[in-house]
Amino acid sequence: MDMIQAVIDAGVKIDTCFIDTVGIADSYRLKLEREFEGHGIKFVVEKKADAKYAPCSAASVVAKVSRDSILESWDWSETSFESVDGKNYGSGYPSDPICKAWLEKNFSDLVFCFPDLVRFSWGPVKQIVNERGIKVQWEAEEDEDDLNSTAHNQTSMNSFLIPTGKRKVGVVGHKRDGGGMQIKKNRFRFFDRKELNAVTKIVEM
Repeated sequence: MDMIQAVIDAGVKIDTCFIDTVGIADSYRLKLEREFEGHGIKFVVEKKADAKYAPCSAASVVAKVSRDSILESWDWSETSFESVDGKNYGSGYPSDPICKAWLEKNFSDLVFCFPDLVRFSWGPVKQIVNERGIKVQWEAEEDEDDLNSTAHNQTSMNSFLIPTGKRKVGVVGHKRDGGGMQIKKNRFRFFDRKELNAVTKIVEM
């Protein structure tokens, strides 16, 4: 979308935009139509579009040439990483035997596994990570089920801005209209000291 917007900003009139997708084509097409509504652009979003439409084929060639150039001049962001076989990673695709061999030799860390050059969503990379990486289990402060069960008990900011005269001491539990208990908290002293109340009306000066 940034690329399309850049072309529009450059003053180029786009009649039809061909998009090659690996996801759900209709969802992407609808999103693009909403984003660029009013520009009169027809979006053709299809899988394998680079094999069907000349503009997509040309764009695919440009992308691959640019990608090869980036790989050749790649600077490792990981200062401690030293590549085995240097930048001899072939085409950069995991179906390439040279690339697969490079991945096997450059598994460099038990936790992070590879440098950020590597695409971790690739099947061969996932396999190496699962076989040779440390199994790490991240623990959240609260389980998702706990969060879902208590989400409806979250109080809004307005509940802390009750005028002092109407405030009750302690924590009061009262029934909701639909049943179940709702916890109501006291107004914080900070709001009293600063004489802050909920905004009920905005007046333009």
